[in-house]
Amino acid sequence: MKRFIHVLVAAVLLAAPSLGAAAEKIGVVDLQRAVSETKEGVAARADIFKKTEQLNSELKSIQTDFEKLKAELEKDGASLKVDVRVDKERQLQQKSRDFQKRQRDAQDEIKQMEADLLQKLVNKFALLMGKIGDEGEYSLIIEMGSGVRYYGKNVDITPVLIKKADDVYGK
Repeated sequence: MKRFIHVLVAAVLLAAPSLGAAAEKIGVVDLQRAVSETKEGVAARADIFKKTEQLNSELKSIQTDFEKLKAELEKDGASLKVDVRVDKERQLQQKSRDFQKRQRDAQDEIKQMEADLLQKLVNKFALLMGKIGDEGEYSLIIEMGSGVRYYGKNVDITPVLIKKADDVYGK
C-alpha cells in the first residue's frame, strides 16, 4: 500500500510541471441563450408562434361546431325523434373525439416543429463553434448545462457565437 502511494505521488509530481506549462484556452457556450438571442432563433420562435396561432384558430373552429351541435341537442333534444336524437348524440361524441385528437395532433406538431428548428440551429451553431474554436485557438469549448456549474465571464463565448451566427445566418 505504501509503495502504491509513493508511485502515485511520484507520478503527480512528474506530471505537475507539464500541466502548468501549457495554459489551455477554454470557452463555454450557453446554447439556450444563443438560440433565444440570435436573429434566426427569434425568427424561429416567431414561426412557432404563428403556427401555434393557426392551430389554435383551427381548434377554436372545431370547438365552435361542437358547442353549436351541443346547444342544438340540448334545446331540441326532447322534441326530436329517438333515432334523430341518437344520431345527433353520436355526432356530438364524434366531434368531441375529433377535437381531442386534433388537439393532441396540434400539440405534437408544435413539439416536432420546435425540436426540428432547435436541432437545425444547434447544428449550425456547432459548425460556428468549430470556426470560433479554430480562430480563437481554443483547446476546448463546453456547452453550458453539460455538467458545468460555474464559469467565469472571461470564458463565456456565447456573445461571440451570437454575433457570428447573426453575421452568417441572420435574417
